[in-house]
Amino acid sequence: MAHGGRPLQVMAQSEAEDYVLALLRSSGPMTTMDIERAAASDGHRCPDQTVLFLTKMKSRGMIKGEVSQERKGWLWSIP
Repeated sequence: MAHGGRPLQVMAQSEAEDYVLALLRSSGPMTTMDIERAAASDGHRCPDQTVLFLTKMKSRGMIKGEVSQERKGWLWSIP
């Protein structure tokens, strides 16, 4: 459930890509959990499991992803 007790709205792929890119541009590098929380606070979620969706964006060169020992997970950023 999202904010306000309503179910999270699943974003379309292009909408989710735009959302993630805008989020990373405004916030800088973020973990998978940071991105999930930001989307949920806006009442949204990615069309796939977040980490899978971000990995697909990474494989297409849209974002960078690297394992961060410090943050204990994937850290995503703009290339």
